Amino acid sequence: MRTMRSVPRLLLLILPVTLLIGLLPAGATAASNPASRTAVFAGTGLWVDIYDETIKDPQFVVDEAVAHGIQTIYVETSNYHSPADVMYPDQIREMISLAHANSIKVVPWYLPGYRNIALDRRRFAAAINVGGADPIDGLGVDIEADIVRNRQLRANRAAAMVRWLRSTYPDLPMAGIVPRDALAWWRIFPYAAIRANTDAMLPMCYTSRYLTPAQTTAMAAACVTTIREQTGDPAAPVHVIAGVTDFLKPHLLVAAARGAKSAGAMGFSLYNLETTTPAGWRAIDVWRSPTG
Repeated sequence: MRTMRSVPRLLLLILPVTLLIGLLPAGATAASNPASRTAVFAGTGLWVDIYDETIKDPQFVVDEAVAHGIQTIYVETSNYHSPADVMYPDQIREMISLAHANSIKVVPWYLPGYRNIALDRRRFAAAINVGGADPIDGLGVDIEADIVRNRQLRANRAAAMVRWLRSTYPDLPMAGIVPRDALAWWRIFPYAAIRANTDAMLPMCYTSRYLTPAQTTAMAAACVTTIREQTGDPAAPVHVIAGVTDFLKPHLLVAAARGAKSAGAMGFSLYNLETTTPAGWRAIDVWRSPTG
């Protein structure tokens, strides 16, 4: 296919805009729209990591997503200490194919360590290309590893990584997956850089089974407001990841859903699929319900 550089300059001056759009790579116009990129992370989701038995059964994962009206499957490809750039590549490709056949999006995610930058970049690239001819719908950048002990260096490298990802893959929908208590965890956390270079923020809003429902609701709401305060963006798109599901009683899962809803979260999900019970699916329904 001819690229824009092969078109004579005079022709570029007179071609209608609609014809120029036709010269762009397929999907470039839609993907370049920030609102379209953000929309990938809206709505309900489910999570599968490389330690789950469910990752070995793509049909089960997609069947669960279909049965419960899930819009996006988030699947881990590897992390900084995994033995391979992509764990279970055949299963993940099958998951993508099955999900897309059911109009469900798939967003892989990778956990970088920031100690070996070349490794992290290579594994992000592997996650982005895991679908082969069936492209992924977005990328999750899991920003939590603290193996780089120098706090400022760690924060600088995390900020540099999201900047590199955005500059290298400018049209790819990307989300920053961040700890609920990121400042307590890292002391120095690059909220502004993450917000500037991603399309949504996905806080890991994990809580304790010992909280009351009211406390759980407040905590989930704070997951949204804290992101907006720390980024300085009162309209920052936030998708709350509640859990961990096998630690929480059913009424606390519902309380977390209500907190996320009350704070205006644009998405809600539970970590993770393997431990999600009927009570978890009820919480998803509560967040999705107009009345909550």
